[in-house]
Amino acid sequence: MKSMFEKNKKRTKLYCFSPEVMIVTFIIEISLAIYSFFKSREKKSDMAIVATLVFLAVFQLSEYQICDGKDLLIWSRIGLVAITFLPVLGIYLISRLNKKSYLFKIGSVMAIATAMVFAFVPSAVQNATCGGNYIIFDVDSSIMGFYGYYYFGFLLIGIWESLKGIKNEENKSKIKEALKWFIIGYLSFILPLTFVYIVIPATRVAVESIMCGFAVVFALILTFKIAPIYYEYVKYEPKVKNK
Repeated sequence: MKSMFEKNKKRTKLYCFSPEVMIVTFIIEISLAIYSFFKSREKKSDMAIVATLVFLAVFQLSEYQICDGKDLLIWSRIGLVAITFLPVLGIYLISRLNKKSYLFKIGSVMAIATAMVFAFVPSAVQNATCGGNYIIFDVDSSIMGFYGYYYFGFLLIGIWESLKGIKNEENKSKIKEALKWFIIGYLSFILPLTFVYIVIPATRVAVESIMCGFAVVFALILTFKIAPIYYEYVKYEPKVKNK
């Protein structure tokens, strides 16, 4: 029996976000994660940037596996759980640069709860379809409605907090530079997604897939523009238990 990838092979010749592009994007993002891992250890920083890149890569791998016809439901759940943590990881990084953490705590609760629903509630995720250039996830409409508000809400909050950090006179110029790159990085996938959403209505059923396809640009910005500054100013501080 031919896989869905084989059936669609003739019409997926490296178009936009085809399976070939998905696996190449996965390789790029996992390579960036490995590079960032060694950098973070060298600079004694935390693993938030590495985690962000790993989750991006896992989603691309999930999409590729879905297009290859392998365990559609399992890989759908894995992919959705992975990207659920991306907005809150962004808030964490911005909060650490701004030295504010309350938004991260709120976001963490929401992310964990949503991930648990995707992972363990049978009716939450029912199927996925490989459209050749993107993946269409069959998710319960009420859950997806909340998910949209959560996801884009925290992306917009991240931009807002970055703007506040840039205007904060107490922040060093390097911190402000990193926050500027955060805004550029977020807009690098939000603006193209918005354009595609408006111009090509058929893609509106595949927002998650298309957004994460564009997010490879953010992965590069995160690794080579934000990370060096983050590693310089944010160090890992393990909690010391009182004797």
